[in-house]
Amino acid sequence: MTFDDFIKNYTGKKVDFDGKYGAQCVDLIRQGIKEIDGYKVPQPEGVEGAQEFFLNHEKRPVQKKYFDKFEIMTIGQKIPRGAIVIYKATMTNKYGHIGFCEHTEGNLIYLFEQDGFKQDGAKITAWSYNNVLGYLIKKENQ
Repeated sequence: MTFDDFIKNYTGKKVDFDGKYGAQCVDLIRQGIKEIDGYKVPQPEGVEGAQEFFLNHEKRPVQKKYFDKFEIMTIGQKIPRGAIVIYKATMTNKYGHIGFCEHTEGNLIYLFEQDGFKQDGAKITAWSYNNVLGYLIKKENQ
């Protein structure tokens, strides 16, 4: 399915890919890796929190093989549509956050994401560049 179809299919739905802890942000990413054309690769190794997708990228053989990692260097930096955007942990969320970039506009990143705390289903939400670590995109040759 296309990225647009994925958004249409899952908007408002709670995605619990692994059947644990309810609908978490990582669950939506794993569902996308399974279903979105252009992503369909083996599932990356398990994580305790979303930020591990970025911070431990080099230690994750499956992820390292299939995804390139990019740091965010400036606020407003363009992020490719469909890229997997990762945020670092904060005082109120020790796991960080992750979502698909729907688009960027000025100082905002519009993510297709779901909030594991609110459990209100997948949606497009505007996020700032504060606390963003970077993003992953599938390698061209995989």
